[in-house]
Amino acid sequence: MLFWSKRTRKHPGRKRRRLRSEQLESRQLLAADFGGYRHNIYDAEDVNDDGRVSAIDALLVINAMTSETSRDENVFTDVNGDGRRSALDALRVINRIERGDVFPIDTSGDEDLNTLLPEMPSEVRSIDGSGNNPNDHLWGSVGQRLIRMAPAAYGDGISTLAGANRPSAREVSNVLSAMNTSQVLNDRGLSAFVYVWGQFIDHDLGLTESDEHGEAIDISVPEGDLWFDPMGSGEAVIPMTRTPIADGTGTSVGNPAQQFNQITAFIDGSMVYGSDAATAERLRTFAGGRLAISDNGLLPMDESGMVIAGDVRASENVGLTAIQTLFVREHNRLADEIFAADPEATDEEIYQRARLVVASLIQSITYNEFLPALLGQRAMDSYRGYDASVNPGIANEFSTAAFRLGHSTLRDEVGFMSNDGRESKDEMELKDAFFHASMLEETGIDSLLKFDASVQAQEIDLAVVDSLRNFLFGPPGAGGLDLVAMNIQRGRDHGLSDYNTTRQAYGLDRVETFDQITGDVELQQKLASLYGTVDNIDLWVGLMAEDHQHDASVGELTGLIIADQFQRTRDGDRFFYKNVLTDSEVESIERSTLADLIERNTSVDGLQENVFFMQVELRGRVILASSIPPNTMPSEVREEEIRGVSGMAIELIDASGKLVDSTVSDQHGNYRFRALSETGDYQVRLSESGEAMDVLVAHGAERIRGLDFIVLA
Repeated sequence: MLFWSKRTRKHPGRKRRRLRSEQLESRQLLAADFGGYRHNIYDAEDVNDDGRVSAIDALLVINAMTSETSRDENVFTDVNGDGRRSALDALRVINRIERGDVFPIDTSGDEDLNTLLPEMPSEVRSIDGSGNNPNDHLWGSVGQRLIRMAPAAYGDGISTLAGANRPSAREVSNVLSAMNTSQVLNDRGLSAFVYVWGQFIDHDLGLTESDEHGEAIDISVPEGDLWFDPMGSGEAVIPMTRTPIADGTGTSVGNPAQQFNQITAFIDGSMVYGSDAATAERLRTFAGGRLAISDNGLLPMDESGMVIAGDVRASENVGLTAIQTLFVREHNRLADEIFAADPEATDEEIYQRARLVVASLIQSITYNEFLPALLGQRAMDSYRGYDASVNPGIANEFSTAAFRLGHSTLRDEVGFMSNDGRESKDEMELKDAFFHASMLEETGIDSLLKFDASVQAQEIDLAVVDSLRNFLFGPPGAGGLDLVAMNIQRGRDHGLSDYNTTRQAYGLDRVETFDQITGDVELQQKLASLYGTVDNIDLWVGLMAEDHQHDASVGELTGLIIADQFQRTRDGDRFFYKNVLTDSEVESIERSTLADLIERNTSVDGLQENVFFMQVELRGRVILASSIPPNTMPSEVREEEIRGVSGMAIELIDASGKLVDSTVSDQHGNYRFRALSETGDYQVRLSESGEAMDVLVAHGAERIRGLDFIVLA
């Protein structure tokens, strides 16, 4: 069986132990908890979110459909999550009632996936991306210029840095991106995989490395900067050099400097296989179609301690190295299966067939899981087949600004978790995980991948953790850099247009005031103090400052830039999996999720179906004891006979004893907790009596009910 799943459902264990209470920290509600046409991400058919599905839920949908003035302020009438409310929503509730109000359990991973492996294709994708387009053989290939959607905005119109009248990029970073002690987690429950996969796929699409011997564009550091100029010399800088420009550009105002992509622009698995023949050959064993891998299932390493992979950045952090390793394992697993099924196949045939499947899996996961999680379900047009008129080239606005959003989502720690959702090893600071691939020999990749599925990412905004803003690749003065300042400076290096001009280039209206970018008054004031006018904002800053769109974790322009790029990448790729595979082969590829791929190549099991979300719910009731007959469980009593107790305070406490959240029971005695940012041990405690239940959250989609307290009065 080529693709299979071993995902299983685990039941939480409970135990009693003494934990101390600490002060409650603030936590943003999930985006699904406000706005119109809402969808209940925890239990779609529970329209009024009371913990059960009944005729009342169907009636609420029907009433909302027939009332022109109805608003979804307190109910979730978009049952099927399509952004509308219709008879289909009511029908889904009714069908659930007819089945009985049983909490939905995902069974998609309980059976083997009968997959068809594609035969050796008549034409294989080139390693350097050339020959993809029949009209222009170089579109999307190595060395092609980055596309500009907005005009170049160099200081002299030719090549000097943009934004000469703007503050230092480090000053902007200090004002806008310094984090306080609390971490604002993603308001839609995106998991850490949103940045792990984002970086992984970014390294498949583009590379514009600066030249270490190129022109210096050092970032000036404000005098007395706490990290980079603690002695107040006023002379400190963050070192940086320019990106090389394409030959023949930068000669005049009519021919401004352009940058070029050093890898292929396609989602073709180039970070696994390379973008040039020499790299591709270095990675192969030339036996049985396999890629080189160590005896313990890790990527080989060179003499400097860096992993040998298809992309030069594979060692940047251990999370990235782990997922790079995962796909080499998948390639070799496929190669072994192909050889077993067809012993007469040559090494080249096995390699190319496995490579086709791996690239197809990466494409499917990107378009069917990652992008909907990030942008929402309706951000991109449906696929209509290959279009030779579409240039798949990478846009400068995408690679140099919009797709650097992942820098905002990283947590300041890297963790390790076992299959029960508990920590298996002490977490490490993110700053210590850079270029530390050798540690995988001790930890392996399993606990890292489980961790990424089991914790929520940071919000996509301007705030960035200290490990990236002050300690990137080392402490200040010893290699330490500021990634936020570098993002801003790189945009100026590439001559990116300002935020407002780029809006216009993508077909949006220009904004006239700062409050049209963000509703955050404090952020409006900071932007005004730095830039003076909405027409002068660095593109990356404006994108990260935007209020998010409904059902998405990005703002309006950010979503457009990313959607445009991925649509062109898809539609302009003659070897896109939906264009080269049969319908049955496409179906089998799409049935294999990232969770499946992890579990069939590691010892990890029990992952949630969609590892890009970490959304956990605990709920129960406070019940009056007199409404429950002696020697009877609440579940054995008819719902209408049970009397709930309102106004009872309940606390949620984590394994360290910290108070995570608190709530009070509603008029029916119901309560719920959704502020869990990671898996592991928790305690639910009735404040008045101190009675407590210990709960184990084992995976990132736990829905644990029945956490009931029975009180005398």
